[in-house]
Order: sequence, then C-alpha cells, then structure tokens
Amino acid sequence: MKNRLQIIAVLLIIISFAGCKKNDISNDSGNIVANGPLCFTAEEPGASIGMFFNTMYGWIFDTVTKPNIEYSFDKVNWETLTISSISKDTTNSIVLENVGDKVYFRGENPHGLNPNYYDDMESCFSFLTNEKRIAASGNVMSLIDTTCNSKTAPDYCFIKLFYYTSITSAPELPATTVGKRSYQGMFVSCKNLADAPKLPAKTLSECCYISMFAYCSGLTTAPKLPATTLAYGCYSSMFYYCNNLVKAPDLPATTMAESCYSGMFFGCVALTTPPALPATTLAAGCYALMFESCPSLTYAPELPATTLAEYCYEEMFTWCGNLTSAPELPATVLAEACYCRMFQGCTHLTDAPALPATTLAVDCYFCMFDWCWNLTSAPELPASVLPDFCYAGMFSRCANITSVKVHFTEWSYATNGWFAEVGTNGVFYCPASLPQEFGESRIPEGWTVETF
Repeated sequence: MKNRLQIIAVLLIIISFAGCKKNDISNDSGNIVANGPLCFTAEEPGASIGMFFNTMYGWIFDTVTKPNIEYSFDKVNWETLTISSISKDTTNSIVLENVGDKVYFRGENPHGLNPNYYDDMESCFSFLTNEKRIAASGNVMSLIDTTCNSKTAPDYCFIKLFYYTSITSAPELPATTVGKRSYQGMFVSCKNLADAPKLPAKTLSECCYISMFAYCSGLTTAPKLPATTLAYGCYSSMFYYCNNLVKAPDLPATTMAESCYSGMFFGCVALTTPPALPATTLAAGCYALMFESCPSLTYAPELPATTLAEYCYEEMFTWCGNLTSAPELPATVLAEACYCRMFQGCTHLTDAPALPATTLAVDCYFCMFDWCWNLTSAPELPASVLPDFCYAGMFSRCANITSVKVHFTEWSYATNGWFAEVGTNGVFYCPASLPQEFGESRIPEGWTVETF
C-alpha cells in the first residue's frame, strides 16, 4: 500500500507548493487563484461530513486500498481523515457547528479513490452526511491531485462519491478525460441538488456517467454534454427518475455506441422536451428505454437511421402515456428486437408510423404497440417471410384497432398473441392463400376477411 502523503505546512511559500494552487488558496505572492480544493459549507447548524466504505460486504474493508484523504478548516493545517468501515457510522465525521462553517478535503490518489474496485459488488468510498443541508464547492480533483492540475478522472475514480448525501450544490468536475465508470452513481439520491455541474469532457469511457444523477429529484437543469465520440453505456440511466427535469440536454453525437443512451431519461416524469437524435449509425441497445415512463413527453424526436442494430429502439417510449404521434421509421431491413415494446403503453397514440420493412428479424416488432388503446388502425405489414415472434403481441390490448393489412401467406409463432384482447369489429386484409384461421394469434374473432 502506498504510504500516506505527509504535508506539514509551516510557511506560506511551502503552502503554495503543497496545497491546491487554485480557488482561495494563496500562492507565494499572496494572490488568490481559482478552483481550490473540495470544500463543504454548512447551510444548517450541525451539518456533518465524513467518508465511509460503501459496500454490502464489510469483510473486504481490510483488503482494499484506502484513499489518502486529508481535511482542513483553514487550508493551512491538515489532518488525516479516518474512513469508516460501514455506512451510517458518523463516529469519524466532521461536524460544522454553525451556518457558514467550512471544511476542505484533498489527497494524493493518482489511481483514483477506488483503484481495486470490486466491479461485481460496486464497493467504493463515499462521503457521508447527516440530514442537515451542506453545500459542496471547489474542485473535486483535489481528492486525487493536491495541485488540482489533473484533468483526467481515472477508472472507477468517483463512483458513488456523494451517494445519498444532503449536498445542495456540486463541486467542479473539470476532467476532460473520464475513465471507465469514473462518475458512476456519483450523485445518486442527492435530493437537495438542484443544478448539475458542468461536464466538459469530450473523451468518454465505458459507463463513465452511468446513473450519475439517478433519483436526484430536485434536479431541474441538465448539464451540457459536448462529447461527439461515445463509449459503451456512457450515458446509461444518467438522469434515471430525475422527477423535476423538464428539458433534455443536446446530444450532438451522430455515431452511437452500444447502450450509450439506454435508460438515460427513464422515469423523468416532468420531461417535456426531448433532444434531437441525429444519429444515422446505430449500435446495439443505443436508445433502449431512453424515455421509458416519461408521461409528460408529448412528441418524439426524429429517428432518421435507416440501418438498425439489435435492441436499438427497445422500449424507447414505453409508458409515455401522453405521446400523441410517433416518429417516422424508415428502415427497410430490421435487426433483432429493434422495435421491441417501443410504444407499449402509449395510451394517447392514435396513429402508428408506417413500417416499410420487408426484411424482418426475430422479435423485431414484439409488443410494439401493446396497450395503445387509442390506436385505430395498424400500419400495413409488407413482409412475406416472418422470423420467430417478429409480430408477437404487436397489437395486443389495442381495443380500437379496426383494420390491418398483411402480406404473408403462412401462420407461425411469429404472430403469437398479436391481437390479444382487441375488439370484435374490423377488417383483415390478406393474400388469398393465407388460411383463414381465427383467434388472438391469427385473425381476430368477429373480423371480416378481405383477400387480394
């Protein structure tokens, strides 16, 4: 284990080299410069701050590398922070007795706070607060570099750093390169956080922002996301259940990465304005669950891609109950489960998009319009060859559909349950060679058949 960095500040000139050379830190000429160490300021008397090992497996505490963290009340005298081995242990927390009291943190941890991160256990080092409101400010990079010059957040660096804390503001996150899962769950359930910090990084890594602001119910504004080169899962579930987020940030990337936006705005019940999605090159699961359970969303962004990928639009607008119109879907060659449950539960959707594809894939339209009660007509289905379950559950519970036109000539598992719980009045248009069989997996009971 790396020895703890020893810093004994005696003279101002020594402080200028040993401490953060940024915000509120005096340099050797006595000037004040920007972006100082991570700081916490009490907004209520008795606010406390400490750090603990965030894990369900306490027995591994003695086996992991602890970060070297110091704290100070004056940025001159620094003490080693004792990290608690279990959650809710405030024994080692620092109590700020009065409103306005401050405490600062820094450390030399060039490999991040979690260098031997247990990926399967999600064990990491997190700050711990009581219920009193406390503001965070300064530069979070002071935890890994006391000079605050680093612009690279290492792999796993800040996972769940402010998890469930009572912070009202976030510190600066100036990293321009973010490593694998470096900000994963960083602000999970910070319910008092109203504004997100700037995220200037243009070089992303696997799952770097995954669940970063999940359950931040007070968050009203999303940060700008300037990256145009994405990585696997980079924005996945980033704003999961941010109940007060009204507008999505711009997403300028035109080439997707696998699962890059999956679940990004899941459960954002106040979201009314989606971002433009200009990408024409998709990847597996790139938009899956992106807007699921966003009931305030009334329109969908355009989806211009003509070449699809597996699961690319899966559950994209599921349970968007006020969505009234669907985007055009111009692709003619589909991929496995590409539209699976895409509009399931869109109860105000009245018109389905045209579906021009003639080359289908397994599960491609699975339950696509399930529970779309107000859909009155189904799109024409021109494909003649049906892969397994490609239409399964497609129009189930669409009680007001009165017509559909198909071009296949044989029944199979492809249509399993596709008209379950629909009305008994309608017209089914099909080739004359298709056997006239009835039921929820065939022609709906009571419908008239017209052949061509």
